[in-house]
Amino acid sequence: MRKYVEIATQAELDALKMGDVGIVRTGRFVAWESAHVVAWESAHVVARGSAHVVARGSAHVVARESAHVVAWESAHVVASQYVAIHRHSTASVVIGGTVIEVKRPVTPGEWAAFYGTPITNDTILVYKALQDDYRSSHGFMYQPGTTVSAPDWDGGQAECGGGLHFSPHPAMALEFDPEATRFMACPVALEDIRAPQESDEYPNKIKARRTSGPIFEVDRTGKAVVAP
Repeated sequence: MRKYVEIATQAELDALKMGDVGIVRTGRFVAWESAHVVAWESAHVVARGSAHVVARGSAHVVARESAHVVAWESAHVVASQYVAIHRHSTASVVIGGTVIEVKRPVTPGEWAAFYGTPITNDTILVYKALQDDYRSSHGFMYQPGTTVSAPDWDGGQAECGGGLHFSPHPAMALEFDPEATRFMACPVALEDIRAPQESDEYPNKIKARRTSGPIFEVDRTGKAVVAP
């Protein structure tokens, strides 16, 4: 399971295990090879090799070689020619590199396309991370083979609360419940999904009124779990 580790020194960043994500908030760091770093606030990160850096707040990143940078908010990125930069905010400053301007999805269909979720008969398959007893971290039951509905549906007004929340992949659902042990695949009709907004804090999840059919258990790769 991927871990998010607060980093305060270069030594801690160098000791980061492959697959884990280092969170840096202030100071100067060099990210090498396959390191995955999220830079917040006033952090300054130099990314080399194939390092991957997500820059938020007013973080400053200098990226070279084949590093990959994702720029949010007012991040400042200086990159060499072949660095790929996904720019998610017009407030960010990017100098050099190969820039991909990312448009935030504002409809359920655009959200599905953004995350590579196939649409079949105006329905998508999304995922929920659950505890051993098939309950979410908030206690809501997702019993396999049932169709579930949100008892508190708010008509899609708020991003959080007031509905059922799903991710585009089982592994991504772990972000919202790192202690989860089970995963549920849930068919949801596009018409029952709250339209995402550019101001959303968690663009990698959607909120829905209900599932459009029976839900079923999968493993963290999305493969259906067959009952013995």
